[in-house]
Amino acid sequence: MNVSRETLETRDLLKERSSALKKYRELASGKVGILKFLYYEFAITCFTNIPGALGYVLRKIFFKPLFRKIGKGVVFGRGMIIRNPWNIEIGNNVFFDDYVMIDAKQGEIKIGSGSLFARNSTLSCKRGSIEIGNEVNVSANVTIYSNSSIKIKDLTFIAGHCYLVAGGEHEFEDPEKPIVEQGIKESRGIIIEEDCWLGASVVVLDGTRLGRGCVVGANTLLKDEYEPLSIIVGSPGKVLRKRGEKKNRN
Repeated sequence: MNVSRETLETRDLLKERSSALKKYRELASGKVGILKFLYYEFAITCFTNIPGALGYVLRKIFFKPLFRKIGKGVVFGRGMIIRNPWNIEIGNNVFFDDYVMIDAKQGEIKIGSGSLFARNSTLSCKRGSIEIGNEVNVSANVTIYSNSSIKIKDLTFIAGHCYLVAGGEHEFEDPEKPIVEQGIKESRGIIIEEDCWLGASVVVLDGTRLGRGCVVGANTLLKDEYEPLSIIVGSPGKVLRKRGEKKNRN
């Protein structure tokens, strides 16, 4: 039976002979030693929800040892969900607003310097990777999920409620077999080059390649390769024109 690796790993984690504590440890902190797990529990339990300036200061101090690599001036908002932080690297002066989720289960996340993540934004990967460049602005309620590879390069702006997903697309042609047991299609990942702007509620699917300086209209669906400086609208996304070209007044 061609069951996907993700499905097998999930079933293995949930099987009855595994203790509830082991399931929680693997989900929250990854496969780390007991001392790292205990420190993770101490930091997350004690400091995640402390309000005000005191909370910012304490999280800055006690969250820092959790990460594989972290720069100076990182700000952690209240109510964040942080999973498998030892697979996460963060540059200098990164700002996480309240209730941001960064989850590197069985994968890795790298975030460049000067990037900002607004309230309720989510970065999550399973056996994949997410690489965020410098001075990237991720607005509220954005979800970035990678089952393979997502690269978002410097100076990109992602407006609210966008959804980016790389990999994890199931086969489904056999009507006699549950979709979850039909395996995963080969993934091409997502690449967004420098200085792009994604409008509100854009959906970016696996295989998308945005060239440098692209502008994407609100509610657009992306699933193709687009040349630099393209202005893209619609579902699926079509190139309206190039930046710098004169508008067609007809």
